[in-house]
Amino acid sequence: MDKKIIGFAVILMILFVGGVDVFAKVGVSSDMNSETLRGLRSIYVWVAPMDSKIEQEGLKAVQIRRDTELQIQREGIKLLPEAEFNRLRRSRNYPLGRLEIIVTIKDIKEGNEKIYNITVRFSQIAFLSRAPVIKLFAPTWEIQTIGYSGDLRKVTEGVKAGVEAFISAFMSVNSK
Repeated sequence: MDKKIIGFAVILMILFVGGVDVFAKVGVSSDMNSETLRGLRSIYVWVAPMDSKIEQEGLKAVQIRRDTELQIQREGIKLLPEAEFNRLRRSRNYPLGRLEIIVTIKDIKEGNEKIYNITVRFSQIAFLSRAPVIKLFAPTWEIQTIGYSGDLRKVTEGVKAGVEAFISAFMSVNSK
């Protein structure tokens, strides 16, 4: 069967299954991706701004950031404040990166149900092999969760699960 038809059928199922919390994980969590985390010493956590309507319903970017930082600190991973991250980022050889949390939530016209997309991505400085003087900030690890629920706590749980997957990958190559 054509992959496009299967994908469309899955999306339709997610949209039209009523009263059920549905989610799917998308992303590549391989040993190769984990290797890009080896030797990192410090992390800055950045959470994308959220829709004000969603924040009024109780899911706040500030709380997601606090929860994420607590998860990371419990594992002994060094966190950087934004100013320190920006200062060290200009240094050529300092091993650091940015954990990015992006949550997008859209209302479904009927009821209280929402479709959400959670991206937990780690970006770090990379150099072009053909021109090593050119450095850029590029994503090297990512996991994504797509779901459907009327309960915003499911979104919070999805973020925590994505951060936990990142911590697991990080710790697998940076044991204490």
